Amino acid sequence: MNHKLIPVVAALLIVGMLFSAIPLSFAQTLSFGPSLSVMTVPEGDQLLNTGVMILGIDPLAPNAAQAPLPVNLMAEYKLVITYNGATLQWNDATPGPSVVCNILEKDKVNVIADPKSGLGKQGSWENLMTTLVDVSNKFVCKPRWKNPVPSIYESVGVLDVYYVGPLPAAAVTNVNTGTTGKQVGYFIADNIVTVEAFFSAGKAVVFGSDIQDLCTLGWAVTDATVTGAAVAATWIITKPDGTQHYIWANPLGSFVSCERLALVERDRLGITLATGPDPLSTT
Repeated sequence: MNHKLIPVVAALLIVGMLFSAIPLSFAQTLSFGPSLSVMTVPEGDQLLNTGVMILGIDPLAPNAAQAPLPVNLMAEYKLVITYNGATLQWNDATPGPSVVCNILEKDKVNVIADPKSGLGKQGSWENLMTTLVDVSNKFVCKPRWKNPVPSIYESVGVLDVYYVGPLPAAAVTNVNTGTTGKQVGYFIADNIVTVEAFFSAGKAVVFGSDIQDLCTLGWAVTDATVTGAAVAATWIITKPDGTQHYIWANPLGSFVSCERLALVERDRLGITLATGPDPLSTT
C-alpha cells in the first residue's frame, strides 16, 4: 500500500467512526448549507425577560364600562437576523428578510374525562393541562431596521409588537365600544411569541426562527392591589400628538412569573378555568 495514502485513509476512518457514533436524531440536525439565524431580546421587563402590555381593565368594575384607564399596548424586542453569521443589507429596490409573528396564548384547563368514553385524563395527577390558543390576529408585528445611509437597510433593529384586539369600552376612544372588561380579560395571559423570518438567497429560500415571551395584563399590580384598584402609572409622557404614554416601574409587582399573575387577574374578573378532556389521551 502506498504509505502516502495511509494518513488519508486513517482520517476517513476516524470521520466515519465519529459520524457512526452520532445518534440519528442529532445527526439529522447537522447542516452544511446556508442558515438564517433570528435573535430577539425583550425590553418590557428585563428582570423576568418578557415583553409586557397593559390592557386597561378596571378590576373593580370588570363587567361594566368605566372611566378611561391607562394602557400600554406595545411591546418591544431587540432583533438581529444573520445569514451564515453576517447581517444582511439591502436597498429600497431589493426585498429584505420577511418577518412573521405567531402569538399563542397559554391557558390552563381543568382536565376531566369524557362522560361517554371515559377517555381524556391520563391519571389522577393530570388535574390541569396547558392548552394553546392562537391569538395572532389580535397582534401586529413591525420590524424597524437599521438605516445606516438613505435607502440602505441592515438586519439589525427592533421588533415592535402591537395589541389590536378588543378593549374595554372607555379605555380607548372609538375602539370596540361596548366591550366589557371581563370580555377583554380573556386576553390576559402569558403568551408565546415565535418570530419567524425567511430570506431569498438566489434560488433558495432560507428560514430561521426565535421564541420569546409576552405578558398581557389587565392592570398593573402591587402585593396589596392584585384584587383592588389598578396601580397608577409611575410616569406619564405626553406625546407630540397630544396622546399620553404610560410607564409603570414594575407592573407585575412581586410576582415572579406572568402566568401566576395572569391566573390571579382572570380569577378577579370572574373568568373560571376551562374544563375539557386531554385530546391526546388513549387511556
